Amino acid sequence: MKKTAFVISDLIRYYNDRQLPLASAALSYYLMMTFFPLIICLYTLLGNSYHRAMEVLDFTRNFLHEDTVQTLKGFLSYVSENNSPVMFYAGLTILLISASAGVRSMLVTIGRMELAHRYRGIVGYLLSLVFAVIFLAEIYFGILVMFTSRELLNALNERIPFLDISKSWLWLKYLLFGGGLFLIFWALYAVAKPAGSGMRTWPGAIFTMLGMVIMSLVFSAFIAASARYSLVYGSLASVILLMYWMYLNGQIIYLGAALNLSLNDLKVEEIV
Repeated sequence: MKKTAFVISDLIRYYNDRQLPLASAALSYYLMMTFFPLIICLYTLLGNSYHRAMEVLDFTRNFLHEDTVQTLKGFLSYVSENNSPVMFYAGLTILLISASAGVRSMLVTIGRMELAHRYRGIVGYLLSLVFAVIFLAEIYFGILVMFTSRELLNALNERIPFLDISKSWLWLKYLLFGGGLFLIFWALYAVAKPAGSGMRTWPGAIFTMLGMVIMSLVFSAFIAASARYSLVYGSLASVILLMYWMYLNGQIIYLGAALNLSLNDLKVEEIV
């Protein structure tokens, strides 16, 4: 109980002293700038298939409110009607710039929490760009994993007859996607920690992975139970909800980093 109380109080201290809500608001802004360019790029990478894109959009109903999904559907229809190589390259450029800015924001905030910002200047920019590309690749991989065709599963079952993949695929695909997210955040926390530090970063990565999934499900259910928000925000309701969802995810990411620090503080406290 004492250890748990210590970790919780330390988390609260990091949350308040390092102004994590403010940092989460900045992160949500950068993420919002990536959202619609991401749709353009994914549509192209999915082979300009409107049917596949709609399958992906239907899956987001598990995490986003229906009005937000309808807004994205309208934008997707526009992309399908006006798609071109110029639109793809423009979307990819904006996506990489905004995503790398978001990664730099995370690295700076986590560095301030640890009082040791390791990478600055051109090295920090290149590192943020690499993480942005890896994160986008994970999203694309996750979509491919989630919507793998039945023909591919049948082909795998023919090559591996002693293992019926089709029966386990329903839960295995979520495990693969979640594992990818865990590796990304584990690597992000590991890169951001001070050089030579023995601090463990996997607990925060697990917390972030599970926290983002649980928060998204709860947030979607909460919004679905409320019918008044559209009266306040009008036509901007979908965008506001999307930004707030990203804001909450940002807080979970930073709380994951704070959890690593709190557990490390507990370890130091026990040694002393």
